[in-house]
Amino acid sequence: MECLRSNCPDIFDVFYKYCDIISGRNPSNMKESLSLLLKSIDERRRTRDTTLGDIVRLMPCLNLSDDSQFNCFYDFVFFICRENGQKSIAVHRALSAWKIILHGRFRLLDQWCDFVQKHQKHNISEDTWQQLLAFSRCVREDLGGYDPKGAWPVLIDDFVEHMHRTIEIADCSENKSMCCSISNTFSGLNLLPGSKRKTLEDDSLEGEMVSDSSEYQQDLMQVKRQKNSLYEDSNRHNIRGCVQTSVCAVEGSLSKGFEGYLSIGSPFQLNHKNRAS
Repeated sequence: MECLRSNCPDIFDVFYKYCDIISGRNPSNMKESLSLLLKSIDERRRTRDTTLGDIVRLMPCLNLSDDSQFNCFYDFVFFICRENGQKSIAVHRALSAWKIILHGRFRLLDQWCDFVQKHQKHNISEDTWQQLLAFSRCVREDLGGYDPKGAWPVLIDDFVEHMHRTIEIADCSENKSMCCSISNTFSGLNLLPGSKRKTLEDDSLEGEMVSDSSEYQQDLMQVKRQKNSLYEDSNRHNIRGCVQTSVCAVEGSLSKGFEGYLSIGSPFQLNHKNRAS
């Protein structure tokens, strides 16, 4: 202890006396003892106010990983931040203290301090100060763990409502941005009623395709007639005793006929070429 006191003798002595008083060893004069201790702190402030600096110097001297000691230290900070015997502390002083002692312990510290700075006009009461520590331990960043039926101070309830509105606004903005992105992606589509009706150009193209198909069917019928004629010729040759195989002759003739037909192209190909030209 002596080594720790040598690093921050004044504030450590005050903290040690405070812990000794609130430990309940002599509860009969606890209130009076705390009043005298606070008066000595106020007299010290008249010469130079180093309260926040003393808090920073005291923290390395304590085992704040121990919850019981941190609880005592947290209450002590409120105690030494009071001025002229008041039971509350100024908003600016509370904000400065919270940023020091709750850093890394309260996930919503920045949002809380910003909210208090904008909306809290009155001093911070001791109840609000103490309840915030419990709030910081049980409520997650997404506000999970918060019990709306709990006996929270009004300032904390207002903060939770503010955070819910902020989250809802952020979700709406994200959804709106997503909808705009989808709309831009399909901006070329006309999704109005009747958008699937055929246009004049579609009807014209379909008519051309039907016409092309009819011509194609006529050409196929002509090829079949040629095929039958060739088979008849081959049968005549067989009757006369031709040695050559009629089937081979027929297939060869048909192959030549199809090659010639395909060399000029189907009606579909011709029509597409004509459109391209």
